[in-house]
Amino acid sequence: MAQVTSKLVQGTTYKVEAQIGNFTLTSDQPQSVGGNDSGPSPKDFLLTAIGACTIQTIRMVAAKRNWDVQEMSVTVTISEVADPNNAGGKITLIDELIEVKGNLSQADLDAIEKTAGRCPVLKIITDPKLVQKKAVKV
Repeated sequence: MAQVTSKLVQGTTYKVEAQIGNFTLTSDQPQSVGGNDSGPSPKDFLLTAIGACTIQTIRMVAAKRNWDVQEMSVTVTISEVADPNNAGGKITLIDELIEVKGNLSQADLDAIEKTAGRCPVLKIITDPKLVQKKAVKV
């Protein structure tokens, strides 16, 4: 089970410190919305997690399939687009551009693209899930 504890930094509007094992990550909002811009936004962290997971997932499979992956980068963007199932509605589009350097065929690139869809972080947001919340006074 993974666990992260996030706390609002006293004296700030949006700055949050998240404790993850031995690591502390800082998140904030841009000054344009009242933050101090002292760290990435939560949305930025989500995109970072998707990109990192995609790279690691491809890397694990590449070793098994002997793909010649010499370098790799993933650019993840998020935007709102027209919902094809709801006229006038919007849906979120997450777009990944996977750039791979190596001696790879088109079949290898197609397989890499398919492998990217197996990223466990991406599955967390696309697969059915149950989210539970409980507020307690301390």
